[in-house]
Amino acid sequence: MRGLSLLLAAASTASAQVFVPRFITVPEDLAMAPTSIKRESFEEPCAEVSASWAASQAASTSESSVLAKVPAKVAYECLQSVPLDREGNLQQVAEFKHFLQFQSTTSWLKNGIEGQIEPLDVYGRLDEIAEKLKSNEGGFQGEYEYQLEVETLFVSAQDFHLRWSSDISEVIRFTRKAGWLASLSTDGIALPQVYLASDLDGARNSTDPLSKISPIKTINGVDVVKYLEDLSNQTSYHDADARYNRLFINRNRQSANLIEPAPWFQGGRYDGASTDFVFDNGTKVTQENEAVIPPFFDFTNVTDGQSFFDAFCTGYFRLPEEEATMSSPTQSQNNTSPTTTTPSATPSPVLLPVNYPYPVFVQSSRAFHGYYLNDTGYTDVAVLAIPGFQPKKDGDLMEGARETQQLLRTFFKQATEEKKTKLVIDLRGNGGGTIDVGFETFKQLFPTIEPYGASRYRIHDAFTIHSAGIADLAANESVKYTDMAIYETVKTDEMNWANILNVDHKPFKSFQEYYGPYTINNDNFTAIRRYNFSNDEGGHTTSGYFNLTGYLDQPTPSQPFKAEDIVIIQDGGCGSTCAVFSELMREQAKVHTVFVGGRPQNAPAQGIGGAKGSQVFPFDSIFYLMNQTMVAALEVYGEAVAKEVNRTAVGAILASTQLQKRSAHYTDEVRHGGVNSLNSFRQNDSTDTPLEFIYEAADCRVFDTLESYYSPVALWKRVADVKWGNGKCVEGSMGQKTAISVVDGKPFNSKQGNMTTAPEEYTGGAAGLRWSGMVTVAAVVVVALMV
Repeated sequence: MRGLSLLLAAASTASAQVFVPRFITVPEDLAMAPTSIKRESFEEPCAEVSASWAASQAASTSESSVLAKVPAKVAYECLQSVPLDREGNLQQVAEFKHFLQFQSTTSWLKNGIEGQIEPLDVYGRLDEIAEKLKSNEGGFQGEYEYQLEVETLFVSAQDFHLRWSSDISEVIRFTRKAGWLASLSTDGIALPQVYLASDLDGARNSTDPLSKISPIKTINGVDVVKYLEDLSNQTSYHDADARYNRLFINRNRQSANLIEPAPWFQGGRYDGASTDFVFDNGTKVTQENEAVIPPFFDFTNVTDGQSFFDAFCTGYFRLPEEEATMSSPTQSQNNTSPTTTTPSATPSPVLLPVNYPYPVFVQSSRAFHGYYLNDTGYTDVAVLAIPGFQPKKDGDLMEGARETQQLLRTFFKQATEEKKTKLVIDLRGNGGGTIDVGFETFKQLFPTIEPYGASRYRIHDAFTIHSAGIADLAANESVKYTDMAIYETVKTDEMNWANILNVDHKPFKSFQEYYGPYTINNDNFTAIRRYNFSNDEGGHTTSGYFNLTGYLDQPTPSQPFKAEDIVIIQDGGCGSTCAVFSELMREQAKVHTVFVGGRPQNAPAQGIGGAKGSQVFPFDSIFYLMNQTMVAALEVYGEAVAKEVNRTAVGAILASTQLQKRSAHYTDEVRHGGVNSLNSFRQNDSTDTPLEFIYEAADCRVFDTLESYYSPVALWKRVADVKWGNGKCVEGSMGQKTAISVVDGKPFNSKQGNMTTAPEEYTGGAAGLRWSGMVTVAAVVVVALMV
């Protein structure tokens, strides 16, 4: 047997598949239904939800949508009344096991991460859920309870590549009238306190505004920090500080108009009929919790739990086209600021970053934007804000990558010419994107360094059969005479073992050398694989469409900044492609990092709290890959072989109709669910531990202040101060043995010499990493980039 994955063979018209959560705009941004429905007039809670939806439809116009709202308790009772599909769910549990074979971290998850992730036996938990489904006593009381337990299982892995949502959980969103929260320090060093964002807005223009408002003391009778820490466990991040930050507004993502659910404000679980606040000044406030129903869910025939199931839990239903245009940013959301320069060549027309100063440049989809600081003492500082690594231009990923490449070249060149010697890179909230854009950004900053990068696939039956198929197909030139499209697609794909490189950056000698299998942590994997950016016929994910700086026809520029003159800002939200980029910057370039926010404690924090795996396979992609394995078997080997393949794990995945039907649907082809398919590894790490399970502290930590809450410039200046000036980091946040300044033996701030501990031996900390076909946290993947 030979080969690797038959990636989307015969799909010559396939484009990049991107997962976009169906997130409704926050309630303040959309009108609410004007009709008040009295519950006493309904015998069934779902009937009241349906009536509220109908009122919202009546109030909507062609120009704007109106959200239906109901008391949270009514919505919860409606969901609880949906009957349990016992047999269908038992089938669903069995089907999950087939797809989860592609998850690359299951053997490590069994041990967890001390202080971060509890040990998790994924398959054992699925067996427990199946037994609970079979039980008449102590089992699930309804469909919602079952689906929520499955979703909780996925979240408990704390890996946002490993994800799944059910159809029932998308129909109703729980929300709080209180709005967003903010965690603010008085000076960026003192431990922060939690405030209502609406209180901050009211006191913003007063003298010493934080003294005019009271922080929150307890929520629902629980200490506010403890309450929020517990709530943050609903998020899929492996780091506790990253999870905590996820509860608050992320200004960097907001700058690109990236709106997504968060468990505090919207998108969390039912948390009672109301929320009780007690403030430090003794004030007590109780606010009713609500649920909102997007208008694109049709409740016309919903009168009870059974009719709810019939309407929303029986397969895909098409959403109206207006959903895509429900909300759009306006120019009035953008600010200008005297602390930035006039832009030199901003493409026009283009939307400006939301609530940010005027940029030197902004990429079309606002994934990248650059600034210069003009205040006295900061005129040598440039800033590169990167909310996400998936830039698009006119909706096209490849055009976005090429545009970003040119914009970065111009920005770095002009920064050098204008005597900008220091660079702040703001990665807050960056959940990933297109893998090659991450490599491209690194290559522009460090053009003489060859990115290391290392990853492995987990080996299992379906992967083995798939791998053999693609290898044999690529090696069989006779196929190109019968189906040129299939042959060329497979032959030139980065998942063909012959196109990529081994750990030593050399071609594999054979499929056997690549495939192994190699046993690590009592599981089987392929050999280390690295991209070949000099091969434009399958050497990397965008080969044939986008060449990276310094390879093939792309020039090698001079290095724009010294490593010691670059600092990265992170908040734990970094993952996927962002983790790839950060690993390259940390391990190979030795660039230091400042962490912002997190739990209120004097301690180190980890900059990368999102998925560190290097590829996500959506369930749809797995289904498609298996389908193409069958196509290859039939066309290349004939019907008899195809029938044999259909009796294997490949056929079992293709027969997974229940999971396909019951996953949350976003289009007729995209269903929610995915796995982390590639583990990433550090160079010279003899333990072969995936980066997902290695703790890496930032070099310094600061907290947000009221000033930086409203202006990113204030944060950028503070970070410049702690790195190159006289600014101070949070007490106890420096000198952790895994921080790169400690590993590398160089002080974070050479002016102050403020390393607080001597370097300690660090197993596995050497130089760099590599990854493969990635996507965003939010959570997305480039499945294929073909004509």
